[in-house]
Amino acid sequence: MLFKSDIRLRRESKMILTNATVKGNPFTPLSWRWEAAEQLLRQSDRNLDPHYQVTRDALAYLKTGDRLKYPEIHTAHQIFEEDRLRRAELESRILVGQSDLEIAEYCNLTPEVVQVYADLFFCVRDFPGAFYWQLKHAVGRPHFYGYQDHNLRQMWNWFGLTGQQKVLNWVIQSYYAELKPGDEPTLSVYLRPSSCVDRRIQGKIAMQIFSDFQPIDRLEQEFAYYYLLTQALPTQKERDESLQEYKNDRIDYAYKFLKGQIKRQPPQRKRRNTAPVSPDIEISKIQNRLRSLEACSS
Repeated sequence: MLFKSDIRLRRESKMILTNATVKGNPFTPLSWRWEAAEQLLRQSDRNLDPHYQVTRDALAYLKTGDRLKYPEIHTAHQIFEEDRLRRAELESRILVGQSDLEIAEYCNLTPEVVQVYADLFFCVRDFPGAFYWQLKHAVGRPHFYGYQDHNLRQMWNWFGLTGQQKVLNWVIQSYYAELKPGDEPTLSVYLRPSSCVDRRIQGKIAMQIFSDFQPIDRLEQEFAYYYLLTQALPTQKERDESLQEYKNDRIDYAYKFLKGQIKRQPPQRKRRNTAPVSPDIEISKIQNRLRSLEACSS
């Protein structure tokens, strides 16, 4: 995933983004029509007429700054630049496939603003089957390298890309119900100990925090081993109780990780040639290892 080189290549290239050049190109940015308008503004000597009316309008807006003539573009651009909750909700609802009218009602916007935002700044509707392109650009680094507390928008986009409308509605509504005056729009709002968010949502959030794509992420490896041990217990009752304890620990340590209370990885686990004699003893060892990370980081 060449995230930094994507930016470098676009900056160095003088090729104007068009419908022909973006099709099938994995480096096409989500906001390619807006970027095309910016390119044309910078390269005014290029006598090119954008294919899409919305791109022509964006270019005129960039030249004049006329918010009265282009109110939808002005509002959509504000949402994009602010990069706060409105953008996070808007993008995730576009990804999950809700209509402009539905999204407008949820986000307290007009359908026209939703359409302009989708056409200029979040062009996922251009390539509806391009799952990995959408994943790379709409979720991006957090999916592959792990989430930080400020990656709320990327998390909602992941739910929008992989979930269903009812699930996304539940995730977003639960967040707003938990959000308190003065809270920053962060992921840890879902997971804090005083949270009233449903444990099923908390579990889904916590499962995404640590990257399972990175072999150096030993915290994720520790939880993977923890889970396997819960399934090795002899009785169904023990397995169920231990699994619930695993889920609670996962939520707890995901929260502490997001809040910066865990600043280092567990020690490298030695390879075992035999199965553990007692899964419950091994689980206790894992819990002690996790607690030691918390103690050392405080």
